[in-house]
Amino acid sequence: MHFFLNLRLYSALSIGTILLLVGCGKKPIDDSVKEVIRPPQSQIDTYLEKQDVSCENNQVCPNYITKLVIVNGDKFNFCTGFLVDENTVATSSSCLPNLLRLAGQDCSRDIFFFFPKSINFPAERAGCLKVRMVSQNEDKDPILWRDDVAFLELSKPMYFRRKAQILREGILNNREYTTWMIDQQDGFSAIIKKSTCEGVHNSYINPLVLNESSPNMLFSDCPVTRGGSGAPIIDIRGKVRAMISQNMDPKLRSYLESTGLLLQPLKEMSHGTNFACAPTHDDDDMLEERECLKDLDYSKVDRARSEMLSTNLLFADLKKKYEESIQGLSKYVQFGVKLIPKGDIQETEVYPKCFRPLGTWLESLGTNRNTYVEDIPITSKTFKRSMDSFGRVLATTNEVITKTTMVQFSLKNLRSNKKSSILMWVDGDNSNLRTFQNITDQCSNSLL
Repeated sequence: MHFFLNLRLYSALSIGTILLLVGCGKKPIDDSVKEVIRPPQSQIDTYLEKQDVSCENNQVCPNYITKLVIVNGDKFNFCTGFLVDENTVATSSSCLPNLLRLAGQDCSRDIFFFFPKSINFPAERAGCLKVRMVSQNEDKDPILWRDDVAFLELSKPMYFRRKAQILREGILNNREYTTWMIDQQDGFSAIIKKSTCEGVHNSYINPLVLNESSPNMLFSDCPVTRGGSGAPIIDIRGKVRAMISQNMDPKLRSYLESTGLLLQPLKEMSHGTNFACAPTHDDDDMLEERECLKDLDYSKVDRARSEMLSTNLLFADLKKKYEESIQGLSKYVQFGVKLIPKGDIQETEVYPKCFRPLGTWLESLGTNRNTYVEDIPITSKTFKRSMDSFGRVLATTNEVITKTTMVQFSLKNLRSNKKSSILMWVDGDNSNLRTFQNITDQCSNSLL
């Protein structure tokens, strides 16, 4: 419960921070903020002439990958893009300055493309003509981005380079994909790095990723490099399924790592746009409209995370299997399991639910005995709420020492009243004697 409350507090603080930022946006402009001055064009041209991009370790990489150099005020940003036709490059919308996030906007003075040398073609440079299509992401948290894509028209066509084909088949859970990212080494040189990504569904990090059609996807093991945003996620056929966007929130990572719930170190996790849903420059098809167009908001994030942490849901299957495993311990008594919450740990207590049908065994014990005592080996277990390296919440089982438990009941009362109290205690330790009154052979078929 401590973990649950603190994570909800983390979400609440995140929302509060965003509201504060929105509120601050309504205040008068601070006169002390200096105006950002764009460098002279000659200085920009000199800087661009020094740009370089090449494939890592001289390996062959797709020649449709391009490095974007973006003039953003007095700074230069770097991103990854890929050719989707001879005139169009796809990249991440979040790479672009706010002023360029508008369809039809002239980008000739702000965005420049650098294509690597390949076996058959030299390195090439191209300019940007206009923004053809761009996502509008007003929220600061990429969990709530429905898509993060931009399609930019080149100043000249690239007829002889390969074109990446976008496929609307979605991202499968635990399926490996390939990505090629720009990794800017310094102010000028960049290399194109190959990584293997794994699709991740049902993670606490982004609980809105439920299936292959969820609009905002989550990936492991391919952290976004400097310049990596906009990199394509490619399947084994070389088709583009998604696009890398942003790394997970480092504050959320730090918090999860501090909870003690992780069974293994948390993997590098990144958000991405799923082309099962995202529109492109030439179509707006979807794999599954209902999932693609579902609401994305913090209330749904909180609700989904609450369900992930719910002990009733989390431990239900383990509890059922444990109850099934102890049903053969006694010929006469059927047992149930009670969960005792203690923070992220659930202790278990075995108790008698009912007698087995009296007609099947009571007479076999004769009429001369009034009390029956049997010894039963019971292995006590604890269930723990944990988290795997993908940020998925799960329950783990710890077995404690097996102890011989004594079970006593009255045959006399069963013969006369069809019910009896049952006493249970650990052999040799009467201090933990437990009494369960008026137990009958009327037992629910379901395991409680």
